[in-house]
Order: sequence, then structure tokens, then C-alpha cells
Amino acid sequence: MLIDSTLPSTFSPILLRYVYNPKGQSLRYHNLTRKMAKLYSLLRYFCKTRTFCFILILMYLITCYIYSTAPSYDQWQSDLSPPLIELDTEIQQKVEKLIQPGGHTNIPGPNSRMGPDGSYGYIHDPKFLSKNPKPFEIPENEKHRLCLPPGQGDELPEGANILGNIRNHIEMSNHVIDIKLFCAVYTYKGHLMHTEAIRETWGKRCDGLLFASDNTNITTGHMHLPSNSSYGFGYQGMTQRTRTILAYIYDHFLNDYDYFHIGGDDMFVIVENLKEFLASDTVQQWDQVADQYMIAGFRMLLKFRRKKLSFFGGGSGYTISRKALKAFVEGPLQYCDTEIERANEDIWFSDCANLLSTKLIDTRDSSGAHRYHQMSVQIHSTFPEKKLSLNKADSFLLRSVDQSLKNMEHEFSYPLVYMDKYISNSSIVFHRHNPQQLRRYELLLYKNQSDLCN
Repeated sequence: MLIDSTLPSTFSPILLRYVYNPKGQSLRYHNLTRKMAKLYSLLRYFCKTRTFCFILILMYLITCYIYSTAPSYDQWQSDLSPPLIELDTEIQQKVEKLIQPGGHTNIPGPNSRMGPDGSYGYIHDPKFLSKNPKPFEIPENEKHRLCLPPGQGDELPEGANILGNIRNHIEMSNHVIDIKLFCAVYTYKGHLMHTEAIRETWGKRCDGLLFASDNTNITTGHMHLPSNSSYGFGYQGMTQRTRTILAYIYDHFLNDYDYFHIGGDDMFVIVENLKEFLASDTVQQWDQVADQYMIAGFRMLLKFRRKKLSFFGGGSGYTISRKALKAFVEGPLQYCDTEIERANEDIWFSDCANLLSTKLIDTRDSSGAHRYHQMSVQIHSTFPEKKLSLNKADSFLLRSVDQSLKNMEHEFSYPLVYMDKYISNSSIVFHRHNPQQLRRYELLLYKNQSDLCN
């Protein structure tokens, strides 16, 4: 912004309203006399003394003179010198971010974050993994399971076929996509084996990475990020933890990345497919509409106690554009259920996001297959033909996904698809994995098994 440094900053916006008109055209000096006369004819009815009128006219003359000597808006844009560009960038950042660190509702300030040396106000390095990559390894005590031929592991033959199709898609679509992706993972020190597996596998493909944890450890990449939840880092504190993660990303990384994916430490993200989806015309055009915000995930549609629930399933996480993150943090995050305490943060997030817009982007591929998955590949690839032995939590989640698919068919006329018709070759996320299964996915999707399992 072209501002004379000698002018008070509070006066600058007022001055600029006169220096540039909307069309970017400068006033001409020969118009000053006519405009002065017009102004005088108006002021004479309001001025009590000639001296007061003279002072007003003199101020008007000075403003018009500045206007007449100012360049056009186009010329101003093209003729900026380097110092002015730096000033413009600084002002633009201040305009973009309406909330400063520590100014969020019911979210701890920066001094709550403890660094590795015990000091407070810590900000982690989102590129820690690219600077210190962790090589993919097959532990000796897991080799007998990880090195099984495709289809003989937990993925089953149906899942192995699906992962093979996804691998072919990745290899055929192997081109550079200019999108910066930040991946945020909520975890805690008790799940160190999960985050170690993520470091070896999909985490290294993110442009920025956060392990939001209950301690800071430079070696493991964990970052101490507390919330105001009375449950601390426990499961019931997930909603408040998510609120803190969103505020932290907004405060420090909003302008550094294009999209942000947030989820738990038991998901496997196929980053290449996520970036391919984000680079599609559907996504790129979505945020161009004023009242639309790019928030993507698997939409759960359930009926519970005669009430309809519609929310992004937290298992696969949700992907948010920079525009959506900014709008959400500056809006609903500050006033939507700010004191809430519960584990299902996905329902809270979706309900509050609806305050921005109820328009949802379709994340399916062109054949109607889904990309965001709430469960593992072996479960999705066999249901409902095979009934696997599942624990109570998995059984409930599978029924919820099934009900959601049927409700999508009823409400949106989405085709009801299962098994290989349900899982897209450009799938983005699978959920509910232990560290061994995360490495198994990496092996089947990216690695040469014979070299690593000799």
C-alpha cells in the first residue's frame, strides 16, 4: 500500500479513499476551481463564519492537489519499489488475520506451549520431517506379518486387489502438483509407535506436519499443544483439542499452505491422491464462490433418536482450504459451543461449519466411488458380502457408514455402492490402523516387497 511514512497510520485509510477513486483514475488540476466553487456554494449555507469556510476550502484544496499528482491505480501497482512491496505485504498480512495469537475464545495463549528446553511460547518446525527424514523399516519382530504376499495379510485378497488398483493410479498419475499441504495429527506420547510409523510412511509426503501431543520432543516430532479441556489430553477432551489445533494452525501457518488435513494417528493418508483431488477443477472452482468453503471428508448421515445427524466423519479426517480455515477460525471458532466437552469433535466441527455454509462439495470420483474412508480397506472391500469378526466399536462404525450410504442414495440420489465399487482408485484416506498396518499399506502401495523382505 502506497503510504507516506510521515503520515499517521490512522489517517492513511482516510487519505487513500481520496487519493484513489474506484476506477483508478487521477483527478486533473483544471477541475479544482470548479470543484472549489461547488464546495463553497454548499458550505456557505452551513458556515457560521468566513474563516471557518476558508479553512474547509483550504483543506479540500490540499486533498485535491494530492489527488491530482497521484498516479493511476494500475501505474501504482506496476511502479512499486521493493521497500513498498515489503510494506504492502506486512499490511496485507495484518488485514488477512483478524485474530492475533492469544486472542481466541477459550483457547490457551502461546505461553501455554512448552518447548523441548522447558521454555514457553514454543512454535514447532512444520518441516522437521523433511529435514530429518526417518527411513522406512520393517522391524524384525514384524517381518513375519509385514512380508506376507499381497492378500495374505490383514488386507485380505479383496483389499489387496483394491490397494493394487490404487497403486497403479498413483504411478500413472505421477506428476508434480503445485499444492502445499499441511497435515495435522492429534496424538499423545502413549501412541508414539503410531507417529513413528507415520514418520516412516505417509507423513513425509506432507509439505508440513504437526503431531499435536501432550509433550514436546524434537526427536519424535511431538508438539506440546494443550487445550482448556478439563479432561486434559483424554478422549473426552477431543473437541477442545481440535479447537486448539485449528487456532494454532491459523496463528502460525495460515499463509504458508494451501490446504490443511486434520485427523488422528490411526489414519493412512495417500497424499498424492489428496493433492490430485485438491488440484481438480471441482475443488479449485469451489472456493471461488463467495458463500462456499472447501471442507472435504466423508459425510455421515445418520438418524439418532428421531433426529438427523449430518457431519464429516472424523475417522478419515477432513481437508480444509485456506479460505475455509480463515473463515472458520475468525467466525464459528470464537462463538460456536466454545465451552463444549465431548469426544466426537467431528459433530461439533460440522455443526459449527454449517454456520458458514451448508453447501457441501462432492468428494466422490467420476464413477461414484468414495475417496474418504472411515475404516480399513479389508472391511470396506468385503462388506456386506462377508461379515468379518469385528469389535463393538468397529461394528457400530460400519453400521453408521452403511446407513450413511443409504441416506445418501435417498437424499442426494447417490448410487448405493459397496466393496470394489465403493472404494475409488483415487482414494485419499483409510482409517483405524495400528502401526503395523500403516507399514503394510506403505509396503503394498509404494515399496518393492522383494527388496525389503529378502
